[in-house]
Amino acid sequence: MRKYVYCTILLCCYAHFDLNAQTKASRIKQVMQRHFVNEQFNGVVLVAEQGHVIYQQAFGIADFEWKINTSTDTKFEIASITKTITALMIMQLAETGKINLNGYITDYLKDYPAATGSTITITHLLTHTSGLQTDIADFPSGGNDFPDIAAKINLDFLSITEQVHLIARRPLLFAPGTNYHYSSDGYTVLGRILEVVCNKTYEDVLDSLIIKPLHLQHTGYKDHFTIIGKRAVGYAESYSGFKRGRPFGIAPSGGMFSTAGDLLKWEQALYTDQIISEKSKKIIFKKTPFITSNGWKVNENFFNTHSPDSIKVVKCTGGLPGFTCMVVRFLQDNKTIILMENVRWMTYRHDDIAETIGKILYNKAYMLPKKSFAKQMLKFQQDKQAEKAKQLYKDYMSTNSSYYLDEQEVNAAGYFLLYSLNNKNAALELFRINTMEFPQSANAFDSLGEAYLANGDHRNAIINYRKSLALNPKNDNAKKMIEKLTEGSK
Repeated sequence: MRKYVYCTILLCCYAHFDLNAQTKASRIKQVMQRHFVNEQFNGVVLVAEQGHVIYQQAFGIADFEWKINTSTDTKFEIASITKTITALMIMQLAETGKINLNGYITDYLKDYPAATGSTITITHLLTHTSGLQTDIADFPSGGNDFPDIAAKINLDFLSITEQVHLIARRPLLFAPGTNYHYSSDGYTVLGRILEVVCNKTYEDVLDSLIIKPLHLQHTGYKDHFTIIGKRAVGYAESYSGFKRGRPFGIAPSGGMFSTAGDLLKWEQALYTDQIISEKSKKIIFKKTPFITSNGWKVNENFFNTHSPDSIKVVKCTGGLPGFTCMVVRFLQDNKTIILMENVRWMTYRHDDIAETIGKILYNKAYMLPKKSFAKQMLKFQQDKQAEKAKQLYKDYMSTNSSYYLDEQEVNAAGYFLLYSLNNKNAALELFRINTMEFPQSANAFDSLGEAYLANGDHRNAIINYRKSLALNPKNDNAKKMIEKLTEGSK
């Protein structure tokens, strides 16, 4: 009898969990479908509780040219989430004594210049406090010292060793440990240290420490020339349409690809000691004053409230010209949100999407996604529906508006109208709206000044450049334009 009662209670608990999960899944589905219809999401979303997937769905297109739809097993580039995995492998080797977190670069890379390499520790590299610059692949091409660096790296013509040699020649931004500066170069150096310590390529280290132990069958580290089945093509959005995202060379700072399912396997392994110990997890998930540390962003209050029952959340993100990716982990409750896209939208949305899904998971009030005011305004102007364009701002101002207004989107739409469509009056109106909505934005007034100038109204151009300069005294463009316009009026 006792066993029967126990089983009945257990079945009721499971039934309640399933019903609750179904309710959450239907709400998440409604949110994501709205994002898709609003042209705000193109990729795969996966949501799990206790490691069990409660919602997973693919949206949009993986290859625009061949019109190949995205599927849940589409492979996406995960960009800087590669840093997170590089950091985990460093921690693995630290646990076995092969790497000392307080050791210096020159302890492992004997050919690294001692002047800087003997002052930068492994921890400095992990926490972006090394003083190394941002990304050697962003270095301008040309010159005798760094000829065509960006082109060679982004075409995967330079090995990790060759990249590190170039990184080592650049001056530090500050003394190690005295400041914070996000550095992909630092993680490239960490990747080279992994290669030297393990006497393997970075790809083989990744394979032996992460991919094989976790049975990640759809994850890897390959250059852009390798044929990878079901790999999505990356795109960048603009008001003139979509273009292929500019390729970035692979590196330990951002060269991996994966699927949502494999990322969940990896993420769930962090609840065990399979990858790293509890001691190491306390290090990587410790809240720091840095934006990103050990590949993770750590926050103890996901919903930005002052409630005493704060929710510990960690997340890692990645972005390339054609891809964005995010993994959010609610540590105490083992809830997971994974977002993977092969479109780099003009407005980054993953934080907003994750917050809405998080609210659903915790049964908090949430709002459905709204349509872009800037995109709709542009459509009306392109279709020569000026009256509808005028009415749109009134609709936005209404209390139940179905639109949102983003400063950067409106600004970009204004410039597209001004220079690409040569619709100066419509551009001027859009820039005016931006200054009304964002009266403390120096950039909004600078753009409005430019629009007045393009319309031949020098007086109002000067007025708005002055407003911009008052808001931002460091606006050199506004200073230059005021001097030019006032000089010309003398």
